[in-house]
Amino acid sequence: MKNNIITIILVVAVGMVAFWYINKNPSDTGSTLIANINTTDSVDAKQIYNMLKQMEAVTLDDKIFVNPIFKNLKDNTVSFSPQASGRNNPFAPVGSDANIQGQTIQSTTSLNAR
Repeated sequence: MKNNIITIILVVAVGMVAFWYINKNPSDTGSTLIANINTTDSVDAKQIYNMLKQMEAVTLDDKIFVNPIFKNLKDNTVSFSPQASGRNNPFAPVGSDANIQGQTIQSTTSLNAR
């Protein structure tokens, strides 16, 4: 029980350090990215940047959600019943199967027998 508590405290501490490291300068990350794109000589990067700037002006009309045709749409989700799974190891030779305890039963068949 004591080991579990120590493990939990360690995981929380590592998570806090990682969170602090990622978020130590959140205002610098955006300006650095834009500065790098603006100063690059790549034509592709400039085209991508221009497309992103054009996409900022795109607005979506939400009138479709109040339309009666949209409200009359039905959910045709099909639920599947659970299926029996296959072999534990489909690549194992035929005749060698693992039992419930996880022990492997070896096959005694010979390939040279005629």
